[in-house]
Amino acid sequence: MSDDRSGDATEAVADGGTVTEETAGGSGGSALAGLRERDDFVVVATAAALVVFPFLLIDILGVIGDVIGISIGGYTGLPSLVLIYGIIVIGFNLLLGYTGLLSFGHAAFFGSAAYSAALFSQVVPSPILMVVAGTIVATLLAWPIGFVSIRRSGVYFAVLTLTFGQALYFWALGPGSWLTNGDNGFSGIEAHGLFFGAIPLDAQLIPVFDSYTVMYAFASVVMLIAVWVGNRIINSPYGLIFEALGENEERVEFVGLNVFRYKLMAFVISAVFAGVGGAMFVIHEQYIHPTTGLYWIQSGDFVIMTVLGGTGSLIGPVFGALVFEYVANVVSGVSLPMIGSIGSLWRFVLGAVFVFIVWVFPRGIYGAFADLGAMLTGGGDGDGDKPAAADGGERE
Repeated sequence: MSDDRSGDATEAVADGGTVTEETAGGSGGSALAGLRERDDFVVVATAAALVVFPFLLIDILGVIGDVIGISIGGYTGLPSLVLIYGIIVIGFNLLLGYTGLLSFGHAAFFGSAAYSAALFSQVVPSPILMVVAGTIVATLLAWPIGFVSIRRSGVYFAVLTLTFGQALYFWALGPGSWLTNGDNGFSGIEAHGLFFGAIPLDAQLIPVFDSYTVMYAFASVVMLIAVWVGNRIINSPYGLIFEALGENEERVEFVGLNVFRYKLMAFVISAVFAGVGGAMFVIHEQYIHPTTGLYWIQSGDFVIMTVLGGTGSLIGPVFGALVFEYVANVVSGVSLPMIGSIGSLWRFVLGAVFVFIVWVFPRGIYGAFADLGAMLTGGGDGDGDKPAAADGGERE
């Protein structure tokens, strides 16, 4: 492709298709796309967002709620919970958004890591080591499940992962209740502070603001690591192959690459993120139940978060996690005139939000923001310098 992006350019491809580039304002879009690929920019931008996030979610929305008479502000633990689910869906997006594999069994890795971290805390009450232990268990579990499931595709892959997840769920409720405490759930988790309790997780970092706790700082550090790792993967040769698999698996196989190997690695990597999130979740909640950790609805929630935020983008699914958890934990407690408390109807509200987002913004929340930014800067379609083929040809 020509380096001159000051005007319209066309590019011939091997199969006769023609790629048309609209490059008005394209230099600005290219510069922004280049920044998004830089690790330092991505990490610094994420860190800046994490600094203001609790203030906006709790304090600013709390003030607005006081003015309008409806409680719409978050609570102290909500920012940490959003980050925990954000970590999970960053990894899940590598599988769904890039590789094109829809899994309904990731609750198996989330829940197994949560239970493993909870059990580990009885021996070593260190949150950091709990995360390591939970992640290791989830990773080891992902290899055999992925090895079997990846051999099928489409709905068969989804059903296989669902089957493994449900098998673990019923094992935790029944035969494994001696270890998981069954339907009573697992409590008494010994993870009250960093460095073996020296720094309590519920301690305030800024006395003026209750929303900034040690737990939030811990979750923020893990989130920054997850974003950095995710960005490195996406912009690596592995990430390019993941994306190619999502677009056309047969062509990847035709060029001599081992499709099974790369799909398995995408599956395992996504399970690692789910394991980290599961361990972080049990540290945050100090409790885990088979329905919360292993049931198939938890896997479905990961799918909803990812699609809602926007598949195929690094940070998009985190926006989906934010909307999901806000509706589940804040909107569910809102009382409206003539309607009363929303309560258990929060999933109905979430469904309405989901349908609206998917219908109006097919690329998700992040895609809507990207398109808006592109319109304001005159930078094309919001994807930077990804041209569209005018007659169906693909860009090489």
